[in-house]
Amino acid sequence: MEKSKKDSPKARKVKKLIKIILIIVCIPVFLFIVMAVWSLFGRVDAGVLIPDSAVVRVSIPNPVRFLDGIMSHEALHDISVVPALAPAVPVFNAFNENSLHKNRWLRFAMRGKLELSQLSAKDSENSVFAASYDLGIFSPLLRILPAAFPLFVSNLYYVQAGNNSRFEYRMDDMTLYIGQYRNLLFITNNLAVYESRSAENSGTRGSFNNIRPSSYDAVLLIAHEYIYDLFAEQDPTIATILDNINFESIVEAGLSIDSRKLEFHLAAPLSSDQPVLGGFLESRSRAPVMAERFPASSQYTTVLSVGTLEELYQAALVFTPDLDEALITADSSSRTILGLTLDELLFSWPGSEFSVFGMEGRPHPVFAVQVADERKRQEVFDKAFRSIFINEDVRLNLDGVRMPRIAVPEFLQSLLRKWDIFLPSPYYTIYRDFLLISESADALLAALRAMQRNDVLPRTANWRNIAGGRTVASAFSLYYSLDLSIPFFLRQNTTLSAFLTLYRQGLVRLSFDRGLAELSVSLVPGSGNGLTLLPGYPLDIGYVPSNQVFGTGRSRVFFASGGSAFSVDLANNAIYELEGQGLNWVIPAVDAGGKDAVNAWVVTDRGRVTLVDGNMEAAQGFPVLTGLRISSPPQAFEGILYLCDEDGRVHTVDENGTIGVWETTFIAAIRSPPSFLTIPARGRNRGGSFSAVYPKSFFGEIWLLDTNGRALPNWPAPVSLGGTDEDFTADTGIGFGSPLLFAHNNRVHVAFVCQTGELIIYDEDASVVRPFPLYLNGVFYLQPVFDGEYLWLISAEGILFRVSLEGELLYQNIPGLSVMEEGYITVFDTDDDSIPEIFFAGEGNALYAFTRNFRSLEGFPLPVWGRPYFIEAQRNNKAEIIGMGMDRRLYRWQFR
Repeated sequence: MEKSKKDSPKARKVKKLIKIILIIVCIPVFLFIVMAVWSLFGRVDAGVLIPDSAVVRVSIPNPVRFLDGIMSHEALHDISVVPALAPAVPVFNAFNENSLHKNRWLRFAMRGKLELSQLSAKDSENSVFAASYDLGIFSPLLRILPAAFPLFVSNLYYVQAGNNSRFEYRMDDMTLYIGQYRNLLFITNNLAVYESRSAENSGTRGSFNNIRPSSYDAVLLIAHEYIYDLFAEQDPTIATILDNINFESIVEAGLSIDSRKLEFHLAAPLSSDQPVLGGFLESRSRAPVMAERFPASSQYTTVLSVGTLEELYQAALVFTPDLDEALITADSSSRTILGLTLDELLFSWPGSEFSVFGMEGRPHPVFAVQVADERKRQEVFDKAFRSIFINEDVRLNLDGVRMPRIAVPEFLQSLLRKWDIFLPSPYYTIYRDFLLISESADALLAALRAMQRNDVLPRTANWRNIAGGRTVASAFSLYYSLDLSIPFFLRQNTTLSAFLTLYRQGLVRLSFDRGLAELSVSLVPGSGNGLTLLPGYPLDIGYVPSNQVFGTGRSRVFFASGGSAFSVDLANNAIYELEGQGLNWVIPAVDAGGKDAVNAWVVTDRGRVTLVDGNMEAAQGFPVLTGLRISSPPQAFEGILYLCDEDGRVHTVDENGTIGVWETTFIAAIRSPPSFLTIPARGRNRGGSFSAVYPKSFFGEIWLLDTNGRALPNWPAPVSLGGTDEDFTADTGIGFGSPLLFAHNNRVHVAFVCQTGELIIYDEDASVVRPFPLYLNGVFYLQPVFDGEYLWLISAEGILFRVSLEGELLYQNIPGLSVMEEGYITVFDTDDDSIPEIFFAGEGNALYAFTRNFRSLEGFPLPVWGRPYFIEAQRNNKAEIIGMGMDRRLYRWQFR
């Protein structure tokens, strides 16, 4: 009975169906195995078809991995700010949006090695390229392509030509020749190259001798003919160097890329007909001693350790022969002034290592010179200090450390100022075998203490991330962080500099090893996920620009530099100048000349006032000579310019050049400009415009006035009530800056913080708003700002305070931040959500930004010093920030 069931027609049908399914499944598997085995016979490397005539060859071992690295790279979405790279953005976006590249089978098929090459010069009319791709186990499918592809692809034709049979993809200006060679797919735009394809065409030129291809996602072989095109255009100095060196063989390079890092390594055998350059190239670089001593807070470091100062001078003569005449003149002057030859003064005692570094929160860098002969250095310094032109000031003692200063006498400085020459008087100290020099004694002491504690850069996670796994031997190295510095090669508006600016940290090393020069570059993305540096920026300003940037909408920004006033047209980055004399301030002329007019006030320290348009052309009737001795920066409000004089008066100038004076005269000069506020009429409140003034004096009073200078009833009010709490004792109040005027519940309020930390708020009747005053721990040089709900203050020690009007206090310490009178704090709404963010800067080249909840904004701190200018978001235009860096460049970012 059981047997009959097994042999039933239904059971036989099931068995037959199972066999058919197994056959259907097994046949593709079998064919796949056959293809895989077949593909193993006669396999060749993809590089064998690339002719030795290639001037550039790119080898990508795994295209899938390489593309994954590119698409996940954090700086990818920022390349649109680089004009030369912007056309690639739509390609990347389309590729990323297309899900085809995520298909598992396609990714499996794309794992073969890819070779790309340029076979001729960069002339677009004669450009010849060739590409070879290893299809691996799919290579047998190349046999059936002639019968399949022409049916589906337009403009694709199959040409029968014996061993040179091929596909031709015909376009208007080019024809691509596509064909098979064993396991390879070969493509070129030149028929002669296609017909000559052969494994015998490739020779030793296609080999790597100095780098390991397996260590990189892509490797390159570059003929020396191409090197000039790649690098010389970035800097004329590089072009001059390339003219004096010889490439002994092809240049090799490797590129690794992932989401958080980009690494590039270039190796080139070099020689030179110039003896001194040849000596450098034939030397063997060592690890710089100073590299292990840089303080952990260093934001940039540069080390030159290729040779002694005399050897560097001889190398400089190769590029600037006129330098020898300057040296002879300098030597004669040194003998006359100091009684020392230039050889004694500069060449007799230094070693072969020179470096400079800057630390977080420290505006002045520290220079380090290796001392080869300390006895000789001491002799030279002693002899120089005995002259009448250079003195040694040893009076300063910081934290138990004597800080000598190389002082240039005032009579000599006064004479030199006549020719606009300024000689710094730096501090110096000796640490082990290095002379450390800086214009800031605080920076010098901070560097010295860090070295003594071994609190050094190589111990930090940031350094290990960017420098790990690479040799430290170098003839030149440069580490930078865009937080506080810009390296020299980013100071030109070139494609290379624009690209590198996308990376927050970078490490560049150049080393020599007996004729082999190696350049390595490591870059960490992060110009800021919340910011994009706009095309064309930063702009080189030159001179010594002020750290105050003002603006008018999206039209112009204004700043002073080198005794002149400047404007920048934000539409085309054109720079306009109004030449001046002495100290200048330039601020927007709010409401002067009409609602939409773009004007500015330019004021000198002697009270010369000029009303200019956006192109810095003076208005009719200007300049106006007021004869004032300006005691504080000018202020503009509702079409009027306000000037404070040393005699305690406030003067006004309108757009017609008419000069007025406030009714109220103060017993002391006003050191900070008046602050202004307009409250619209609402209900019983008639509204109006108000001004607040703090004449800095022993009496410590705040005045609330109207804009004509008439004091309101009950004013002035004291800046301090002299109260105490358990942690604080307030003496007679004194402070810095202008009182804060703000509106709350449609009423005027005045806030002021004393230097000692007493924070007080008055209403418009000069009554103290309870629960104020509050007593904050710290020293304060900046007045508070109001974000609509909270007061924000920053202490000299870098503590950010948030104070509610009910007296609730929160704070956060910003490590390494010092905020003095040059600091700045403001609020600005970056994302148009009606909740402003808080921005502040200290003494260094760093602008910080926090939300109300003390969360740092992405991309901050920015390399901005002092007061930036903010552009509000409007319709489709995103908010922007424009600021001046200590590198004398103007930056412009857009918030995302």
